[in-house]
Amino acid sequence: MNAGQPDRDRLDEHATAQRGLFTRAQAMTCGYSAYRIRTRIRDGDWVTVVRDVFTDRGRDLTPMLRDTAALLSLPGAVLAGPSAARWHGIPVPSDETVVAHPQRIRRRGIQVLHEEPDLADVCTVDGAAATTVPRTVYDCARLMPDAVARAVLATALEESWTTVPELAGRIRAATGRHGTPRLIRLLRLAAHGEEQAALRLVRNLLQQAGIWGWIEQVPIEDRWGLIGLGDVVFPEVKLLLELKRGDLMPEAAREERRTRLAAAGWSVSEITWHDLTTHPDEFVAELRASLDRLGSFRW
Repeated sequence: MNAGQPDRDRLDEHATAQRGLFTRAQAMTCGYSAYRIRTRIRDGDWVTVVRDVFTDRGRDLTPMLRDTAALLSLPGAVLAGPSAARWHGIPVPSDETVVAHPQRIRRRGIQVLHEEPDLADVCTVDGAAATTVPRTVYDCARLMPDAVARAVLATALEESWTTVPELAGRIRAATGRHGTPRLIRLLRLAAHGEEQAALRLVRNLLQQAGIWGWIEQVPIEDRWGLIGLGDVVFPEVKLLLELKRGDLMPEAAREERRTRLAAAGWSVSEITWHDLTTHPDEFVAELRASLDRLGSFRW
């Protein structure tokens, strides 16, 4: 490099490591003065992606490139919501750039969530700091319109990217914040859809296995009245197959339900969507064993 001349090779090294992007500070350390930077922007040689982050003319400004620029513009930021979803390969109909940052900073073209995710909720995806898949699903649900949020939640539960209990825990931790009642409503809708899908799968597995004598959605009572609806009930042997839920019912209420069922002579077997989809044969075998153990069940 000639004396007084910018070191373009060194700047290219920065850009190569950053998907073709470089910052104002990096350009200046490579010998570009404020005047030279302004000139290249004015002449169109450099294009501003976000404030103080540039790329060369002709590069396609994709959403993922803007996400990368946001991280360069805001050191310490973490991709969140639809931005994190893109990097995880979760389809969301949004090109918006969203990051979480602990400081109250604003950037044109970037939605900044003024919060710092727990370390357990942060990971690295292709070199970029992003929220984990479960946290990303939660953020998408709270940030995106209802129809999109419901679709994301339904897919996430079906694909086991997160669970109803995990989502419920995050919502409980956010109690009192703006938008929490909406999240509760969306979670209940998503949980209901997952419940119906799980019941259909249970029905199919039992029919294929030749197991009969069961009834769906049966009211179960004791001497104090209604305990609740049983998901799949074998009344002859008082066996209840109960879908494991992570709803917002207080733990005290769940414990009371379990106690009353046991006192009324019911055996309860909890099942999850994961059990049904990944270990269906084990589910059927364990059910047969339970029915045999309880006795007097006729195949």
